[in-house]
Amino acid sequence: MVLIYLSLLFQTPNYGWDLLSSVEINKEYDEFVGSEIEKPIFSASIRALEGQIVVLDGFMIPLGNEVSQDYFVLSRFPYQSCFFCGGAGPETVAEVFSDVEFAFTEKRIRVEGELELNDQNPYQLFFVLKNSKITRP
Repeated sequence: MVLIYLSLLFQTPNYGWDLLSSVEINKEYDEFVGSEIEKPIFSASIRALEGQIVVLDGFMIPLGNEVSQDYFVLSRFPYQSCFFCGGAGPETVAEVFSDVEFAFTEKRIRVEGELELNDQNPYQLFFVLKNSKITRP
């Protein structure tokens, strides 16, 4: 009983993909883009996380050829199954920004960062983590 209490006491908050993936997605025509886009509708429980530190486990999708990156996409699923290549939805990826560069890895990582929700910019993902750090390589 004491061990369970201690593990809960020192546990990092992890709202995770399960809550974020509950976002509703509508398709609508965007005048600026000139085509139909997927637009998120965030629930109150997701909106309550905006500006909060969230923790997501996933896989690094590099956006450049550099070995180290301070901006990358975190995917809930491995590269071959991710939103860009494997048919997963846009609710399974997040943009990650950091002041520190991270070495690319194909292993699952844990990223902690301040959540920003995007329902305005069609050229950006739904979820953005700012001031991020990798807490588990």
